[in-house]
Amino acid sequence: MAGSHSRRKGTQAERQLARAIHDELGVLLVRNLEQSRRGGHDLIPHPDATGPVADALARYAFEVKRYARATPALLRAWWAQTCTQAEQVQLTPALAYREDRQDWQVVLPLSAVRPDLPHAHGLAWTITLGLQAFAYMVRET
Repeated sequence: MAGSHSRRKGTQAERQLARAIHDELGVLLVRNLEQSRRGGHDLIPHPDATGPVADALARYAFEVKRYARATPALLRAWWAQTCTQAEQVQLTPALAYREDRQDWQVVLPLSAVRPDLPHAHGLAWTITLGLQAFAYMVRET
């Protein structure tokens, strides 16, 4: 029963983030149906989505989390999971999470905003952006 509740909450969080990204960028993200079969990331651009913004979003392997409180230990574990899944599909890791009564946050490797920097593992080598800042970055790159 607890697993079912957790999956339902995860699915709901994915849909909430997809709506928020659509509101910001006009591109629809959908659940990655391969995720349960291959352990992949959560969201991908809709197959009909085209254009530079859809192409930019397709470069990210989104992992979506929704918890009452994102503790440092949870963030480290989520980031490790996000990086592992992104490496499997050779995409840039993107951890999107939201705490209760807070806005969405997107964690990216520093190399996502400074391509001249090498990709380094670990939460210490990341940048956290609010959803609007993430959307601005996606639009401008």
